[in-house]
Amino acid sequence: MTTPQPRAWVLTLMILFSVALGAFLATAFQRPGVTLAQGTARTVSTTTAVSTAEALSAAEAMESAFVRVADEVSPAVVTIYARRNVSRPSLRFEIPDDIPLPFGFRRDNRAPETVPIPTRGVGSGVIVRSDGYILTNDHVVAGAERVEVVLSDGRRLEGKVMRDFRSDIAVIKVNATGLPTAKLGDSDAVRVGQWAIALGSPFGKENTMTVGVVSALGRRESIGSMTQGQRYYPNLIQTDASINPGNSGGPLLNIRGEVIGINTAIESPTGSFAGIGFAVPINTARFVMEQLITRGKVVRGFFGVMPADVTPEDAQRLKVRQGALITSVTDGSPAAQAGIQVEDVVVEYNGKPVRGEVDFRDMVARTEPGTVVPVKIVRNGREMTVRVKVGEAPDVEARNRQSEQPQESGRKLGISIERLTPELVERFRLPRDTQGVVITEVVPGSAADDAGLSVGDVIVRVDGQRVNSVDEVHRIVSERKSGDTVIFIVRTRTDDGMVERRVRVEVP
Repeated sequence: MTTPQPRAWVLTLMILFSVALGAFLATAFQRPGVTLAQGTARTVSTTTAVSTAEALSAAEAMESAFVRVADEVSPAVVTIYARRNVSRPSLRFEIPDDIPLPFGFRRDNRAPETVPIPTRGVGSGVIVRSDGYILTNDHVVAGAERVEVVLSDGRRLEGKVMRDFRSDIAVIKVNATGLPTAKLGDSDAVRVGQWAIALGSPFGKENTMTVGVVSALGRRESIGSMTQGQRYYPNLIQTDASINPGNSGGPLLNIRGEVIGINTAIESPTGSFAGIGFAVPINTARFVMEQLITRGKVVRGFFGVMPADVTPEDAQRLKVRQGALITSVTDGSPAAQAGIQVEDVVVEYNGKPVRGEVDFRDMVARTEPGTVVPVKIVRNGREMTVRVKVGEAPDVEARNRQSEQPQESGRKLGISIERLTPELVERFRLPRDTQGVVITEVVPGSAADDAGLSVGDVIVRVDGQRVNSVDEVHRIVSERKSGDTVIFIVRTRTDDGMVERRVRVEVP
């Protein structure tokens, strides 16, 4: 009976030992866990430190890139002062007719004299050739009697100007050599989201640098007024790099410091930067610059068509994937003589694929007039090639100057009219197949204004006669005398679309 007791006692000791051993082992295994946790904490801390260092290094590298661009390009950026004389009425003291004049004074019934008032506009430019050629905007120097260029080293030089109204690009030549220059890039390679750096003299603050991104490509804008000249820009680079008055003509750069555009305009209700700026692509500016330097003017090819992008509906209906859709053909133009028709789609020009309207416009414009080029078109789903002898595009500025001084018949009613062009169709947001004559200006208080004619009205008929040209309208109106009535049938754009209406104008 005594034997089981020792066994029970031993068993009890073994159980107690096992519990103690388990507690010990549990404690022992907890320590590596704590060490591991501390090690993890140290690892996280180290990783955070490494990440911070890497981020700082990346930021410093980016900072260095911007500093390098400023150091390399700023010496090639100039400030341009354009001096103009603006005529204003001279100050005269006028006495009402019902007040008698004493001491034999007489009233002067002459028209008020005008005196020239000197003004000075400021813009920017970028040196592109070390022998003194500077690229800028045409609107910076247009109408200037004297242009002064201030270099980054403080030198002031008088410049000779070569201009192109249509592209809003101008070249200034100064008498200097060995000048620092900026490298021109390739605007066709620019992509949305890339860095965009603007240099210039906003508000006269020389060598100001702002940074943003390329916000959009291929923007189309009509900018300016009918009285001062309105330009149509078919292909602008949009950026959110800050651009303000005085930046015009300065370079828009990529992160490598290459010029990708010439800063030109802003979209703003206040006149100052509101997050949207525009630049003329450098490939367009380069083409214009080279012609201005070698020829003194820009000679562009001319087709005589109105192109448009192919919409998804057009692509399905016409059985094409991309190209330039022809929406109108001018009678007697190079395109008409070659047999090109409305609703043809140009898919290849001189062996190069045409992606859309802008592609086609650029290809034609850069073709030497007189050149015969093969043009592949798709008509009713079938491909064919025609050969077109490219003409020479008319001078847009000369046409604008002519429209600013309307014929006597236009003055009689108080309107200016022009034959519709692709630029005017775009400006007045008309259907792309619209043809005819459009009203581009209505004098306030004139007979036309009182009758309800408006800028953008397309004249369809005058006194029952269909009109297709400016001369036809002038011929009909010029035959009417004071007191006669002229009946205009016009098409007007409204929120609901194009509306045809009858307007009765009494000849004053």
